[in-house]
Amino acid sequence: MKTLSRVVWSEGMHLGPQHFQAQNRYFENLVHFTAANLAYEPWGLAAFQLDKDAIRNGLVTLIHASGIFPDGLVFAVPDPDSGPASRAIAEVFPPMRESVDVFLAISPFQEISANCSASEQVEPGLRYAPQTVDMPDELTGMDSKQLRLARKNLRILVESELHGELAIPIARVRRDAAGQYVYDSNFVPPVLRIQGSERLMVLLRRLVEILDEKSRAVAKPKDLSAGTASGFSAQGISNAWFLHCVNASLTPLRHLCFSKSGHPEELYTEMARLAGSLCTFGLDSHPANLPLYNHAKLAECFDTLDHHIRTHLELVVPSNCVSISLTKSANYFWEGQIADSRTLVHSRWIFAIRSKIGEAELISGTPRLVKVCSKEFVPKLVARALPGMTLKHIPVPPPAINPRVDYQYFSVDKAGPCWEHMVQSRQVGVYVPGELPDPEIELLVVLES
Repeated sequence: MKTLSRVVWSEGMHLGPQHFQAQNRYFENLVHFTAANLAYEPWGLAAFQLDKDAIRNGLVTLIHASGIFPDGLVFAVPDPDSGPASRAIAEVFPPMRESVDVFLAISPFQEISANCSASEQVEPGLRYAPQTVDMPDELTGMDSKQLRLARKNLRILVESELHGELAIPIARVRRDAAGQYVYDSNFVPPVLRIQGSERLMVLLRRLVEILDEKSRAVAKPKDLSAGTASGFSAQGISNAWFLHCVNASLTPLRHLCFSKSGHPEELYTEMARLAGSLCTFGLDSHPANLPLYNHAKLAECFDTLDHHIRTHLELVVPSNCVSISLTKSANYFWEGQIADSRTLVHSRWIFAIRSKIGEAELISGTPRLVKVCSKEFVPKLVARALPGMTLKHIPVPPPAINPRVDYQYFSVDKAGPCWEHMVQSRQVGVYVPGELPDPEIELLVVLES
């Protein structure tokens, strides 16, 4: 139970450690109580970095991290707090599991039992371990004294090992096609600010780009001479309301994108407002079906909102460029449905990809390594080391496609058995191997009149 009562100091009282401990707890609880009542979910990571090389050797190693635990305890690794020991993941990764979530954990504060070990040796289950440091007088810079400070006993645990510890999920570990351990790039930990997650920032930047494009497209001057007596047709009124939805959200989202300092709940509020407004233009959508904010599962929450928004943005302002939605079905494999029959005739297929490797390697490696074919045939092509549909790099994408930063574009040759089977099955599959790390891919179809 948290106490919010200050110590009563009086002249002549006998002082003990408990007086100063109670005073310290009072101020800690006061700060946490204030933060919890002024902010929504004031816990999570402010910044963090994991060693991506160490995980391939089966070790989860935290390079640096800072943030706030759910009980208000702040931490900053490696300075001033010592980082947790690296954790071998193989011993806690069941063979049949696809992934394992990893947590940064610490024992909770105990009201009536020990919180700190007697020696500087770390004891499991205790919140702190003492650490002796030399500390001078901060006014004179001299007269150093040895002080024992409480060093946080931070640990790296997996979900099955959590038994009452305070914990923040920091990563999801999975096995790649070669059986090596890697971090799941789609995982988003609880963060205090959206800049704490690169994936949230990528999602936000992409959404701002799309909204800006839609705003400019709808706001182009229209010929109103053929409208109703009042000067506006039914389509014109619909476009006006659509433009209102887009423009009302564009500025707040741009602010969050450039400031990078907003809490994820602020981003959710703006995206949910836009998603709810766009339900007006959908025949089978309702705001009640939109996800609620979940600080512990940000990826699921924001992915659902983002998909809803991008789908509904096309309802009012369709373009002659159709994006085939690709879903990751397994490591290195994506699949999608060809729902629009227009994409199969009088069309030009474009494959777009962004990866962390250099531009030259991406341009030369994509046609050689990536396989595009029907969903059924792609795994067979990989197993037999056979090529898919021919990919040819194009320096500039067609005018119907809005070029995006760091993306490279390739035309897809619609010929051969792969194309014929795609037309029959109305399903497409894509394989991007590990030689192209952390890929972001799109399959675009430009409709030709």
